[in-house]
Amino acid sequence: MSNKTKGSTLERYLVSRLRDKGFAVIRAPASGSNRKDHVPDVIAMKSGVIILIEMKSRKNGNKIYIQKEQAEGIKEFAKKSGGELFLGAKIAKDLKFLRFDELRRTEAGNYVADLETIKSGMDFDELVRYVEGKISKTLDSFM
Repeated sequence: MSNKTKGSTLERYLVSRLRDKGFAVIRAPASGSNRKDHVPDVIAMKSGVIILIEMKSRKNGNKIYIQKEQAEGIKEFAKKSGGELFLGAKIAKDLKFLRFDELRRTEAGNYVADLETIKSGMDFDELVRYVEGKISKTLDSFM
């Protein structure tokens, strides 16, 4: 199975899991397309909260890099949409989610998450709880 196929499979799996948790979800992969703009792989919304997820998968290794141009593009998308940007990082069988501002920037302007940072990220259920904690609750919702 090619890396692109593995990435697409992971994205579809994430979309399905998010839908099962009540999110409206769009998979918007840009790699391999002729898109000029950069968009995150997954856009998910729940009760007005928007999360944007750039997925990266590695069979092994200790770092995940995102090139400067791609990172700046998806950060701009996040700014325009009002969404919160995450890196979804799968190394071996572990899937973790990091807020994009947790990534380190290299001297060349690329973004990197080392294995320790990735391991400290949120798992899927923690990501869902994080989003649900941001949903505004009015007094009416308690009556």
